[in-house]
Formats: sequence, structure tokens, C-alpha cells
Amino acid sequence: MQTIRLFVDVVRRHSFSQAAALHGVSQSAASQRVHQLEKTLGVTLIDRSQRPLGLTEAGERFFIGCEDILDRYDRLEQSITRQRDQPAGTVRVAAIYSAGIELLHDVRERFAVEHPQIDIELIYEHPATINEMVRDAQVDLGIVSYPDHWKGLGVIPLRDEAMALACRADHALAGRSSVSPADLSDRPMICLESGLPIGRKIRQYLRDHGGTPRIIESFDNIDTIKGAVAATGHVAILPARTVLREVAAGVLACVPLDPPLARPMGIIYRKRAGKQEAFSPAARTFVDDLVKRTAAEAAPGSSGSKASDPTESFHPSGTGTPNAANFHTAAAS
Repeated sequence: MQTIRLFVDVVRRHSFSQAAALHGVSQSAASQRVHQLEKTLGVTLIDRSQRPLGLTEAGERFFIGCEDILDRYDRLEQSITRQRDQPAGTVRVAAIYSAGIELLHDVRERFAVEHPQIDIELIYEHPATINEMVRDAQVDLGIVSYPDHWKGLGVIPLRDEAMALACRADHALAGRSSVSPADLSDRPMICLESGLPIGRKIRQYLRDHGGTPRIIESFDNIDTIKGAVAATGHVAILPARTVLREVAAGVLACVPLDPPLARPMGIIYRKRAGKQEAFSPAARTFVDDLVKRTAAEAAPGSSGSKASDPTESFHPSGTGTPNAANFHTAAAS
């Protein structure tokens, strides 16, 4: 291959000396290597009697073939190098139940299309357990709400999720432009467990704003709560983005809260001594993808911007068409 490249460069530059300098050899060595190539082929390739150097008929054919060989070889080498350099392996992700099982599954499926060499293993646990798993390196990273800087752990913020009232599409509150905590007084409600940070924040939000609903049941899983709301006709306060599919299907309505309530979401990871983070190349790729897509949604003008309310994309009665890209990225939060 080196000799072929040398021959091609001699032809392109019409000069042994220039090609020799390019390859870091003497002019005599370059001439000898091309001469040896001619001897092996049994033909003369370069007409040395011309100035500048010219090609014989055999040389023309050989030059065209060599260019094709080098082009195919370079493309093959690049593809092998890219494959070698691409991160691969399994990334273990622990997420809170309220992150949305279905939504995170969609995130994993989307990531798998772009990075088939990386497997994402999702594990659902309570926040305290996730903290322990990350600290003990049982998982590569955790996705939690209300992340904090615990000892030995770092935090990468993702986004603030707007919370909203979820109810059946035929519920009395479904047609409202917004609901206040006072509007929920004495109404049966299904809530996230009080042992979860988001469950405590919802209860505090209701108390602070004069809301006294009757909490009938508590669960740690948003998907379970959505099913219970649809089956019983009770209400719940959930991240607005987690009910977009049900709203689009006409099963549930999503009504903004007044005053607004949001929950911060973030990635937690284990720190190493003297290092900012301890991500493997595969985990780093997943984190970068998660953060990039979340940031893109939050950019000005995006329908997923923090400045906009995700519930505005849907009429409370359940009409409207969901933006699939925005919906899927919501799972990252």
C-alpha cells in the first residue's frame, strides 16, 4: 500500500522529489521503489524521458486502478476505525418509578437505534435505594427528582417538569383552563406516596395553597396512577408530559395548575477521588444524549421550552395531536 501511494503521488505531482519528500524518503529511494514495482509488473509505468514526467499506456491504466484501490481502502479503514472507537457495552440506569416506565422505555428504544452497540438496562427503585446503588457502583447512573449533592455523588440537572392535574376526559374539571388547589378540596385524589420527594412536595403544595382533597390511594408508580385515574374517575397531580399519550387518545385530560408546580429532574453519578465523574465511555454517550436532547427541548422557540407549558399543546378535553419528539424527550426527564 505504501508503494502504491508513492506511485500515485509521483504521478499527481509529476515529480519523484516532491513525492519522496511527502513520504519522508530520499528521491533515490522513491525512484527505486517505483522501479521495483515496474519490475514486478513487467511493464514500464512512468516515461522518464518526458519533462514533466508522463505515464505510459500501462501506467495510465495502473494509475486509475490504484486510485480506486486507495479510495476503497481508505473508506474501509475509516469504517473499521469508527467501529473500533465507538463506545460499546451495557449501561445500567436506575430510575425512580415516577419517571415513567413507558417513557423511559421509549428513550431506550430511540437510543438503541442510534447506538446499537450499547445496551441500556433500566432498573426501577425508590430514591434512597437509587442513591445507594449509584454510590456502591451497582449502576452507572440514576435518574431522580429533586436531586441533591449527596456525599460521594454528583448531579447533572436535566429539566424542571411542569406538574398538572390529570383526570378523566369526562371529568367536571377537564374543561377548565386551569385549576387551583382550592378547586380540589373534598375531591377524591390518587397521589404519589408521601415517602417520595415528589409525593411530599405535592402534599406541601396543596397545604400551602389551601387545597384539602381526600387522598384515597397512594402509589409510587405514575403508570399505576394513570390507570387508577382512568378507572375510578378520581384526580391526580402528575408531570404533565407523562399523560400526553392518554390525552391524545381521549382517555385523560391534563389541566394546568394555578399557581404552577414543577419538579426538578436530574442525573446522579458516583464521583471518584480527584475526578469529577466516573462514567464509562458507553455511559458517557448515554448521558450526553440525554442531556443534549433535553437541552434542545428547553431551547427558546421549542415547544418543550421551560417557558411554555406542556399542557398547552392539548385541549383539556383531550383533542389535539401530540408532538412525538417532544413526548419522547420528556422521558429523559
